[in-house]
Amino acid sequence: MRSVNKPAALPAHIRGTLAKYRMIEAHDRVLAGVSGGADSVCLLLILVELGYEVAVAHLNHGLRGGAADQDELFVERLAQTLRLAFFRRKASLEGNLEAAGRVARKQFFAEIAGHHGYSRIALAHTQDDRAETFLLHLLRGSGMEGLVSMSPVSGQTVRPLIEARRADVESYLRDRNQAWQTDATNFDLSFARNRVRHRVIPQLAAEFNINLVETLSRTINILEAEDAWLQEEAYDWISRHANVQDHKVVLDCLALDTAPVGLVRRVLRVALRKAGHSLHDVSFEHLEAIRGLVSGPRSGKFVQIPGGAIAAREFTELVIRLSDLPEAAYDYELQIPGRVYIPELGRTFRAEIVDGKCNESKAERVLLDARSLGPCVRIRNWKPGDYYRPVGLPAGKLKKLFQRARIPRSLRTACPVVVTGSAIIWVASFPVSRDFAPGEHSEKIVAIEAFPA
Repeated sequence: MRSVNKPAALPAHIRGTLAKYRMIEAHDRVLAGVSGGADSVCLLLILVELGYEVAVAHLNHGLRGGAADQDELFVERLAQTLRLAFFRRKASLEGNLEAAGRVARKQFFAEIAGHHGYSRIALAHTQDDRAETFLLHLLRGSGMEGLVSMSPVSGQTVRPLIEARRADVESYLRDRNQAWQTDATNFDLSFARNRVRHRVIPQLAAEFNINLVETLSRTINILEAEDAWLQEEAYDWISRHANVQDHKVVLDCLALDTAPVGLVRRVLRVALRKAGHSLHDVSFEHLEAIRGLVSGPRSGKFVQIPGGAIAAREFTELVIRLSDLPEAAYDYELQIPGRVYIPELGRTFRAEIVDGKCNESKAERVLLDARSLGPCVRIRNWKPGDYYRPVGLPAGKLKKLFQRARIPRSLRTACPVVVTGSAIIWVASFPVSRDFAPGEHSEKIVAIEAFPA
């Protein structure tokens, strides 16, 4: 959008933006986030001028001492002058202050809106803000989703000034003799956004395109429509080729391997979200590492994802799941005879002395030569390096046995290992170890059985 020129034309222009994106309906109650700066003051005045039911929310970040308190007082008095409800909170921020402030504001506004029945949260981002964010994300390295941030409408959040220039906002306020607060940190060039705002954009506009902000805005709109289409394609793909479970998504590797690369990357992002991941700190390199699990014989390989997730190739499937907690390790003693409940498995194990003529073993029940056992055995989770000699199968690492039986990594902890000393006696669902199998000369036989608790 080019400059509105006449300050009086700005409310009509904003009305057009509101209608274009269907931001606010007549029945909506609006909570406006107001910092005291020119943009948010302008937003508030125009929403009131257009006749909406509005309340004011202000978050005091507490980063600028007395100046922050002055901002809060200014906004409170403005709300009083306009006879509007006013909500405030003081925050304590740590780490990346810009990101922490954004999260704190979002949480505060959502909480107030939910508790007091406001159906829309209005933020004062302008066309300039959107262009700055686009360049910041482009320079840092971002995909299409990052480049189209600051959507006009996102859930209950709306941005009525998203097609307005900052210069028109300030002209509108000056025309009404309306003061606003100036945040001195907005001119601190140690912040990347300020360097983009005060150096990069003016220089690019002067040397390449005087209408740079408008041009970038048009580019963002084009990308936004294409991004929405790609997102729909990714969701459709997942509905046909994936199984979405609680904190886990299982994808068909063959279908992934034959899909276009751009779609695969978006599908992986959607799958991470469906598994419960926020995508925070997930980089292009992480997505490429996950994509590398799809082709060829990669079963057993996995990729750790920042934020507590794991992507693992399990035979013909790619499993993406949260891994906030490590797989449960357990180790219990089972007396002979006796029983023990293992909560990690939700099963009870029982050991008993049986008739020497009994020779029936099942998947969850095994017979052992008592001469090779002591007064008890231990039941634990499997461990890397475990070596097993099952009857009727080749001896070798237990991991190889799991692979041949096509038991995925995520389910192996659920296969309990019964041991005496360092020797494996039995792995549930597999044959007994040949070293402990009863023979024709066995005088006493022990049966170990697993059953639901």
